[in-house]
Amino acid sequence: MMKRAALVLTVMLAVLFASASPASARATGSSAVTPWIELELTAISSHSVSPPRASRALAYLCRAMYLAALADGTDREDAVAGAASTVLEYFFSDEASKIDALADELAAPSSSAFRRGIGVGRVMIARAKHDGSDQVWTGTPPKGPGYWVPTPPGYIYPPLEPLAGRWRTWNLDKGSQYRPGPLPEYGSSQFLAEMHQVYDVSQNLTEEQKQIANYWADGAGTVTPAGHWNVIAIDLVREAGWSTLRTTRLFSVMNTAQADAFIACWDTKFTYWSIRPVTAIRREIDPNWLPYLVTPPFPSYPSGHSTTSGAASTVLSAFFPAQDDKLAAMAEEAAISRLYAGIHYRSDNEVGLALGRRVGQVAVEAYHVPTP
Repeated sequence: MMKRAALVLTVMLAVLFASASPASARATGSSAVTPWIELELTAISSHSVSPPRASRALAYLCRAMYLAALADGTDREDAVAGAASTVLEYFFSDEASKIDALADELAAPSSSAFRRGIGVGRVMIARAKHDGSDQVWTGTPPKGPGYWVPTPPGYIYPPLEPLAGRWRTWNLDKGSQYRPGPLPEYGSSQFLAEMHQVYDVSQNLTEEQKQIANYWADGAGTVTPAGHWNVIAIDLVREAGWSTLRTTRLFSVMNTAQADAFIACWDTKFTYWSIRPVTAIRREIDPNWLPYLVTPPFPSYPSGHSTTSGAASTVLSAFFPAQDDKLAAMAEEAAISRLYAGIHYRSDNEVGLALGRRVGQVAVEAYHVPTP
């Protein structure tokens, strides 16, 4: 079914771009692509979009821009603008004036290429309307000593996006494709050791560790973890001076990988429903303990930050092999930042990082990105 859907999409795009004609572009290379991502990041922040939904929105935008650039060999910049503006107005309709203003600045909205880009955007919107993200959770959490319960200080319920693990994937077959095995059993020696590690680290946090936790926090009202990696990628691309097509390709690979990473992570989270450190520590060690950063309202295992960082860094390393060590270190720092924050166990971070790297590699292979 997935291969058939991909074939249908290819045919639709071929028809859509069959009558391509030249148009004057006002921006080229990364400057025709990254402003659209930056606009979406601003909207994600101002609308306090949740991490799974932020990664979803970024994937749709960047996939649309890539398909538009790929199909239109003469007027890529205008096609990219048509696709990007259409998708953005679907996700953030209240930002229409800003979106239209950017289209006027970067492209020629009256051009045939821009109109063809709109067609690509509409294809992506049709997908978005049937990707499972509108499902409503009506379940209840499992009960028992090792399971998630709402956490202080807000005790928010229901948990965030329990069904995100079932959303339609981009490069994976399904969210459960690489589901990790269970976390250390509650009360086991390994679990207790990891719980005490979180507590002990929190009692002796250094200023550097606090800075790391804050740098990767990416909480509500920010660009979120997926957006954080887009900021990193934008800097890399601008320095490299890539073409429009190559730039859209990178962001499509990375953001579909990050969207899949969140789907895979949320599939695992809501399979095991694991207890957060704040609950276990207050129960077993210190009834008044609170983590350095506020615990988000969903199960612990694995870490979403770690999973998306593993995916994004893997993709970026494929495009920037000379930066591989640096990018891997950044992903590892993002993972351990959640231990410093007091909101994840070591297993959450290590398993999430491994899962994300696997998801990222699948994306690299799906887009046939050459690797060293």
